[in-house]
Amino acid sequence: MLIVGVIIFFILLIMGAPIWLSLGLSGGILAFVFLDLPFEAIISQFLIATDKWILLAIPYFLLAGNLMTHLGTARNMIGFVNNLIGHLPGGMPAAAVLTATIFGALSGSATATVVAVGSMMIPQMIQLGYSKENSMGVIASAGTLGQMIPPSIYMIIYASMVKIDVADLFLAGIVPGLFIAALLILTAIVISIKDKAERKERSSSKDIMKSFFIALPSLLMPVIVLGGIYKGVFTPTEAAAVSVIYVIIISFIFNRKEFTKANIQKSLVGSMVTTTVIYLLLGGATLFSTALTYARVPQQITEYVSALSLPGWLVMLAILALFLVFGMFLDAVPILYITIPILYPAVMALGYDPIHFGVLTIACMMISQITPPVGLSLFVVSGHFKEKLSVVIKGSIPYLYALIIATLVLLYVPWLSTLLTK
Repeated sequence: MLIVGVIIFFILLIMGAPIWLSLGLSGGILAFVFLDLPFEAIISQFLIATDKWILLAIPYFLLAGNLMTHLGTARNMIGFVNNLIGHLPGGMPAAAVLTATIFGALSGSATATVVAVGSMMIPQMIQLGYSKENSMGVIASAGTLGQMIPPSIYMIIYASMVKIDVADLFLAGIVPGLFIAALLILTAIVISIKDKAERKERSSSKDIMKSFFIALPSLLMPVIVLGGIYKGVFTPTEAAAVSVIYVIIISFIFNRKEFTKANIQKSLVGSMVTTTVIYLLLGGATLFSTALTYARVPQQITEYVSALSLPGWLVMLAILALFLVFGMFLDAVPILYITIPILYPAVMALGYDPIHFGVLTIACMMISQITPPVGLSLFVVSGHFKEKLSVVIKGSIPYLYALIIATLVLLYVPWLSTLLTK
């Protein structure tokens, strides 16, 4: 049934059907034709898939990120980081990664991060002599950090699927996220030395302090939102709503000129479109995974993996390789909904911590964002900055290697993923 379902799915994709429809139809056909499930039960899976309290956090975090991008608060933060380290060797690309790390803690959206950080940093990097490839590649790669640095949309999805506390997963993502950011910064510095670009003029202490105080309201947001979650003041879903209110307040007070109806409308429309896409994918993928669950595919895979005499780390390595292959053809959300219901029971049978597996999964989803030919961040950078896709792909390759190395380190050094949760 798994083979039949995958064949139907890829036939529909080749015919040009959207991913959510391909998943939903292939799952619906399996459930209706092979399992004799009632048509009403099949349709209801779309509602069941989205009827979860934690998933309400997704549109709110997306809206917070879009509001920061369009209302100017993100620019304040980028200006401070640029003044702080932009003058160092490889400082501009390093500043781009650091800014994306901070912005990831504000929005949880790779697309919002790429657009917000890239709009300011790419023109400056190119002007100083950094190659287009490196300038585009570092932004596309750094944009993925929002998936590991909490709050993360993918973490919310993963936690809702395997029924673990998303706050624990948020906490677990901090150390791996900072580790990956450090590796990307190191990669950016090495590549930038090869570019032989000019250094940005060193900012004065007065300019640094001034930009810090301008950026301070934005920098306080992750402290308030994540601190509120871990202190038990509010749930992750409530924290998402708080982040929206906070961004609106600081934008109204400190960025009055850009606090316009048009910019708010842009933020709302962008968030609604992205949320709709995620929820449609969620419904279609749930249909597909439900059909396979009724057919006992996950249970059979678990029994098969348990019967193997292979060490657990080798099986896990094969699972991560499977994620990477999927990442070449699919976006992260459908990968999660196709694979997790099937693979999660097998991974738990091997004795892995669900938090550790979650961090590894998110790391692979980060890689999928810049894996050609379908990496979402690659297309966002190419489309938004009107540059050839080949240029963005070429610039992303060194950072892709860095992400793969980071994922292998996280696999073999599991305490990095559980350091803050124990």
